[in-house]
Amino acid sequence: MSSKKSWAMLALACGLLWLSGCATVNEKHPQLMLGEVTAKNADQVASVYFIRPKPYKTKGVANDPVRIEYQGKLLLKMDEGSYTLLHIKPSKGLVKVFSKTMFTNDKLPIEVWRARHYKFIPGKTYFIYIHQINEEFRGVFYDPEPVSLREAKTLLETTRAAGAARNAPIDKLTEVEAPPASALEGQEPALPENIYKQEKYLHKVQ
Repeated sequence: MSSKKSWAMLALACGLLWLSGCATVNEKHPQLMLGEVTAKNADQVASVYFIRPKPYKTKGVANDPVRIEYQGKLLLKMDEGSYTLLHIKPSKGLVKVFSKTMFTNDKLPIEVWRARHYKFIPGKTYFIYIHQINEEFRGVFYDPEPVSLREAKTLLETTRAAGAARNAPIDKLTEVEAPPASALEGQEPALPENIYKQEKYLHKVQ
């Protein structure tokens, strides 16, 4: 095999890896609608974009792929610098993002999470920003934060479309009917005893 042909095959393999390594969807999740969404059935599901921009600064293991659960079941895994589109059946539950971070003086990373309650209404479009938050000595975690279409478009500079989002990219959307505020419930404060439940924060004075 010639050197030129070898380099061409390597470039093709890298290109395929670049395209396929963005988001892995759990197609067995009971709330996912698989297959093509058309004008006839679009009002039966919620269109949900998950957006994870590439951060400006590296945070070690916190930049590894994150695991996103919905209703306690794996929904998808995402690399940084990507966004994807899922069609979710009418339902409500906790969207929870798991990631790794270094914690205080521990030598090994620990798993942390952040969550929000969502109510997915058929015919509505949601933009969920997987927002990296650096709590310094508390480590780094990701908040599944709801944003508007305008805000979502500002996050595209360091992201690429993956999966179904390639056929419906955010930058081509001109107007969407936002879900009501009642569909986007608040969240509890990011207390360390909540996101680092396996760590002992309170020490009794001897």
